[in-house]
Parts: sequence; C-alpha cells; structure tokens
Amino acid sequence: MSDDNRVIVVGAGPAGSSVALGALRAGSDVTIIDRKTNVGIPVQCGEAIGKTGPGLAEIEIPEESIRAPLRGFRVYSPGLLSVDYAEKETSGYIVDRRVFDKELFVRATEAGADSLLGARVIDLVRFNGTVTGVIIRHEGQRKTMKANVVVGADGVNSQIARLTGLRNSYKPSDIDSCFAYEMSNCNLDVTDLMQFLLGSEVSPRGYIWIFPKGNNRANVGIGIGGGIETKTAKEYLDHFLQNHDVAKKQLSKARVIETRVGALPVCGPNKTNVVDGALLVGDAAGHVHPITGGGMGYAMVCGNIAGRVAAECSAKGKVGSSHLQQYEKEWRKLYGAEFDQSLKLRELLLQTDDATLDKLGEIVTGESIVKMTAGKKVKIFMRAMATRDRKLIALMQELRKLRMV
Repeated sequence: MSDDNRVIVVGAGPAGSSVALGALRAGSDVTIIDRKTNVGIPVQCGEAIGKTGPGLAEIEIPEESIRAPLRGFRVYSPGLLSVDYAEKETSGYIVDRRVFDKELFVRATEAGADSLLGARVIDLVRFNGTVTGVIIRHEGQRKTMKANVVVGADGVNSQIARLTGLRNSYKPSDIDSCFAYEMSNCNLDVTDLMQFLLGSEVSPRGYIWIFPKGNNRANVGIGIGGGIETKTAKEYLDHFLQNHDVAKKQLSKARVIETRVGALPVCGPNKTNVVDGALLVGDAAGHVHPITGGGMGYAMVCGNIAGRVAAECSAKGKVGSSHLQQYEKEWRKLYGAEFDQSLKLRELLLQTDDATLDKLGEIVTGESIVKMTAGKKVKIFMRAMATRDRKLIALMQELRKLRMV
C-alpha cells in the first residue's frame, strides 16, 4: 500500500478499530499501531455496552464476546432505596473485552488494515507545523512512519494527546480511579440489570457496580474521585464486600477470579480534539460520560466519524485543522449537549449529601434517571416540593437553572 492516502491509528481498542473501519470504508489505507502485543489485555473496565453506539457506528457486536444480555439497571441510594429501570427487550450486553476488542481489531485487519503491535510512539513527524506521521520504537528499532492523518485512540494516558498539545495532563479531580474483581459463585438478585450503589461511605464521588456476567459470575468494581478519597479504591471495594448488606446478600460466597485496575477521565471532552494532521478519539478525547463512566459506545460512534473524516480529508490532501474540524462538528452535534449537561449535573451531585440523595431516590423513577443522565428535562419538581425537604428543594432549584426539571 502507498502512503499517499494513509491514516495511522494509534491504539487498537474499540475506538481505534472503529476509526480504522470508518477510514477503510471511506477508501483510505490504514495502519493500526498499538504498544501492546495482545489486543484486549488487560481488561480495565466493567465490560458493559449498549446496542445504540455500535448500531450508530454500523458495527455489529461480536456474538462470541457476549456474556450476558442487559435490559437496564438498578440504582441504590446511600440508604439502600432502590430504583429500577428495565426495558422489555435486550438493550445492551456485558461482553468479554478480551474477545470484543480482539474481534473488532481482526475485522479491521480483514477489511484491509495493516497492523503493528508492540510498537510505542515516541514522537510525531511534522512538516511546517502539520503532523505527517509518527516515530515509533519497535523491537528495539527506531522507525518513522508517514501518513496524511494520525489518529490518537490510545486511551486516558494518550501519548498522541501529549505530543499534539491537545491535552498535556489531567488534574486529580478529572480522573476516577477504578478497581474491580471478576467474581464467580455469585447469587445476584437480578441477572439482566446492572446494579449501582451510591454514597460517600461506599464510594466517594463515584459508585460501586455489580454487573452480571452469566454463569453466576459478575464484574464487581468501584470508581472513586481523585483528590477526595481517604482510602484506596481497593480498600473501599474490599470494605463493601465484607460489610455492606447488598454484598452480604448477593456476594457472600463469591470468589475472586480476576483483578482489574484502571482510570477514567470524567471531566468531559477536551476543548478541541483536532490539530493540523491529527485528531483524538475515545478516552484520549474525553469521550466518557461524566456520570456513568461509560465510554465504549461513544468511542465507536466517534471513532467511525473520525475515520471517515480523516479518510475524506486525506484523499483531498486537505488535512489542516479547519478541514478535520468536520469531525468535531459531527460528534459534538450528536453528544456535545449531553456531555455538557451531564458534567454540570455531576458537579451538582458532588455537592449533594447522602441524606438528600436518599430523598431524591424517593421521587425519581428509572425513566427519569435515564433522562437526567442524558441531560434531558424530567418532571419531578412538584414531587420534590411536596416533600418540604429544604435541601432537596434547593437541589431542584439548581436543576431548574440547568433546565433539567
């Protein structure tokens, strides 16, 4: 293949493979580079994905990766008031990321993408300020690879984000630290709902999750906010498993079969994800929901857009930021308002004490939680007023300012 119309994708996760597939469909040559030698390993998330993202990206979820169907969720307030949301049909899945990531990567290579694993990007190639390729280290050798467009899909600690100057670092408050176990011998109350537990005692500025994985297995994890915690994520999770009523009921006989560690950017998308000759997608771009921490679906949709736009600009030989900006316009049209509103809601909820969260749990429904986390308006103001709870009413007033109630 020629380098005259080539897109280099750094990162072989769902974001990177989606970029590659989008670029290949649009007629570009593609090379995927990843520093790992085994795509999908290690697993660093809860492995939940909805149908919507892959559907919009026109990418089928690999059947062999599916471990359990999902219809919705159950949320526990700090005082253990639970609110359920369940659709009639399957709306998502728990997948095995080892299989999921690998199969998407394989699809990209089968569609024509070149690949280079075990290669670390150490610098960018530039000409007159425009990114024109990457410098990598692979098997002890330094090598220059040229391309019309370089796409950074290399995660929360993105090297491409740093080298382009699109994001140099995160503040501690921008990141949630995550720790999780895959567990066997679980006795879950619900096997097609994700469970979330809130509260400053169990998970400050975050939540604990219990995701069913079929065959009496579950992913059990925690995400906590940086800079305010008094214990490590592992300590909080272990305390939950040993002492919490929900854990005692559903996980008392469970056994750890895998440990996982990761980090999530929860500060919303970068101000811009485009420079001359390069762009960012997925965790590198901040495409992670500020409240739920979900990112796979967004990564696949935005990745597909990024790949198509990169290929179209590459084919025209117009790869300046003004042309690649089409990618920013398209993904922000889809998700910009949702991310903005969700980030504001997150900041507001961080200031809300556990007692008020319990009161909120008494008046919300599963449907209203879905709308709120999507940044949409919910009709709960009058129910809140009827409680005559001063703090809850104050919370509603703030939500009214955000036009969310």
